[in-house]
Amino acid sequence: MRVRSRQKYSKIIMTHSYLIQSSFLFAILVSGCAIFKTPVGQKPMWEDTSAILKNIQGETQNLSLQQIRDSLISKNSTLTTFRANVDLTLTTPDVKGPVRCTGLILYQSPRSFRALGSKFATTLFDMSSDGRQFWLHIPLENKIYTGASNTFHRIESLGINIFPGDMASLFNYREILEGEKPILEIWPAYWLVHMLKMDKEGVILKGNLLIDRVNAEVFRCELFNSDGSVRLQAVFTDYTTLNGCRIPQRIDVRWPAHSTTLSITFSNITVNGTLDPRLFTLPMPKGAEIITLN
Repeated sequence: MRVRSRQKYSKIIMTHSYLIQSSFLFAILVSGCAIFKTPVGQKPMWEDTSAILKNIQGETQNLSLQQIRDSLISKNSTLTTFRANVDLTLTTPDVKGPVRCTGLILYQSPRSFRALGSKFATTLFDMSSDGRQFWLHIPLENKIYTGASNTFHRIESLGINIFPGDMASLFNYREILEGEKPILEIWPAYWLVHMLKMDKEGVILKGNLLIDRVNAEVFRCELFNSDGSVRLQAVFTDYTTLNGCRIPQRIDVRWPAHSTTLSITFSNITVNGTLDPRLFTLPMPKGAEIITLN
C-alpha cells in the first residue's frame, strides 16, 4: 500500500508540475521566480470578466454610442506623458518560467515608448520605439535588435516574440476609436463596442472595446487579424486618478497565436510630467552588434 501511495503521489506531483509550467523573457533568469496557478474553479480573465466587473461599484449610466466615444477620446487625450516603475511577468512557450523582473516604462503621446527591465541589479533589456522603428538592446549579449514597430518579431536566440507597436497602443486606443466605424452592444454592466472597417471585400471586425457602465472606462480590449483571428487581448484594472487622468495600475496582455502573456503592474506613476525627448533614443553601446529583423 505504501509503494502504491508513493507512486500515486509522485504521479500527482509530476502532473501538477507540468500543468503550472509557463514562460517569460530570458531563459537565463528562470531561477528565483514565483510560479502561479489559477485557483480551482476560477476562469482566466480572458474568458470571464465578471470578477473585474464585481469590483466596479456605482450606478450604471445610459449613454449613446457617440457619448461613449467622446468620453473615451476625451479621457485618453489628456494623457500626454507617462512614467512608472513596473513589475513585469511574461510567459512564452520556449522559455520555462514564468519569470519576473522589475523595470521602468516611459510613454509620450502618441507612439513614443521605452521599457527597461532588470533583475538582481542586472539590466536584461532596454527597448525603445517611435511607432515606426524599434531598438532592443540585450546587454548580456551586447546585441541590438531593430525592425519595424508594427509587426511581430521572433528572436530565435532568446526564444521570444516581441510586439513593440502594441505596447504604445495600450496607452493610446483613441486612434482606434477615431478611425473605425463602431457598433454598440448594450449589456447590464458594460458596453461592447465593435470596431469595424469597410473594404472591397466587405466588413471586417478590427477590434472590440468593453467599457464599464459606471465609470465609462475600458476594462478589456481585443484586436483582430484580417482573417478574423484574435491578435491581442488586454485587460485594464485597478484604475486611479492622477493629475486629472484615469490610469489603470495593472495591464494584462495576451497574444493567443504566440501563447504569450504579459502582466504589467505600475507603481510610482507620474502623469503628464516633462520628459526629455532624448529619453526615447536608445544609446548605442560600444561594440554592440546590430541585427535587423524582417
